[in-house]
Amino acid sequence: MWIKILSSFFIILFISGLAYWLLVTTEGVFLGRHMVVWLYDITAHKYDGIKEFDPEWEQFFIAQPIMHNLRHIPAPLILDVATGTGRVPLTLLNEPRFHGRVVGVDASTKMLALAKKKLRPFRHRAPLIQQTADNLPFPDNSFDGSTCLESLEFFPSETAALREMVRVLKPGGLLMVTRRRGFEGKAFLTRYHDVTAFETLLTNLGLEGVNTQPWQESYDQVFGWKEVRSG
Repeated sequence: MWIKILSSFFIILFISGLAYWLLVTTEGVFLGRHMVVWLYDITAHKYDGIKEFDPEWEQFFIAQPIMHNLRHIPAPLILDVATGTGRVPLTLLNEPRFHGRVVGVDASTKMLALAKKKLRPFRHRAPLIQQTADNLPFPDNSFDGSTCLESLEFFPSETAALREMVRVLKPGGLLMVTRRRGFEGKAFLTRYHDVTAFETLLTNLGLEGVNTQPWQESYDQVFGWKEVRSG
């Protein structure tokens, strides 16, 4: 009797833990792209409330690094991959000293709908496109900068997505992405990269000057520049 009760308890506990890991901790990534997009679609209306982005913090840690590294370009063209509800475009376009444009790409219809509302005052400078990160609809060497924040670990292949982001960068263009770290990063098992492995990956994809900086409790901020090849 007690053995059956305990067995049932541990089975339920295991299934509950597995479901939490699959759907919450790793946000459906091990269940495929459609599951990830669906989870973001059904939670889009809660996303900004959950994240509680601080505008001043966003300006300092997102807008300022981009503007500083691209200060030699009067009106840079930026690509934001997995733009979500428009975090990066809104942060940059709310900065009076930023005179460029930001193209936002995301696979979630509902997230893009919210981004469109938030970016309405800047609609001519912030086009939004529904597209996956591993097949970007842009020619080679199109953008001065490319960003992807808190999203790489949820792509079917972060290498494929990064390769695309590098492809569409102009030579000398800036890549700014994040790397999940700590316990939360290791929860992604074989998809986890330590600092050295991640920097090596970016270097092998054609970036130089790759460097990693602490950013948030669970993320590092990683910068790199597309190689400028002579000849």
